[in-house]
Amino acid sequence: MRSEITADQRQEFDPILFSQAVSTEAFISADTVLCYYSVKGEPNVLPIAEYALKVGKKVAFPVSHVEDRRLTFHTVSSVSELNIGAYGIPEPSTDAPTPTDLKNSVCIVPALAFDQNGRRLGYGGGYYDRFLAGFEGVSIGLAYSCFIERSLPTDQYDATMDIIITEKGAVFLSEKK
Repeated sequence: MRSEITADQRQEFDPILFSQAVSTEAFISADTVLCYYSVKGEPNVLPIAEYALKVGKKVAFPVSHVEDRRLTFHTVSSVSELNIGAYGIPEPSTDAPTPTDLKNSVCIVPALAFDQNGRRLGYGGGYYDRFLAGFEGVSIGLAYSCFIERSLPTDQYDATMDIIITEKGAVFLSEKK
């Protein structure tokens, strides 16, 4: 389905996703923004990271630890600091600092799909579910509206988003806004 979204549609939708994400109270008040590097036709989140850096927020990207399927986030001062890591996805250096207090942060979360209740279907490794289980900030799922399903199969380990943003609007699913 992602391959069916045209370049013109992406050019139309991605700026809307950007605008909605950076307009949320959670983003505006966050000290730290946890991003991911977009792959496989995901919405482009690099403009969010670049904007966050421009307005003085800390920005961190994940490093995938394949041996135990966990993520650690490491700060960058520019997206140009990312290098090819696990799964061929650009990552920061593991020597880069790790943000320690994430209570006042947002995590932009990738997915194959989300459902209307904020549950996400990931890529099957459980990396984000493990991370989000202890995350105290606000989780924001970004997706094109055609990837919002009525419901998805889930289990007790699947993380639920606080906010889901599509080109058609934002849905606030928890008190964390």
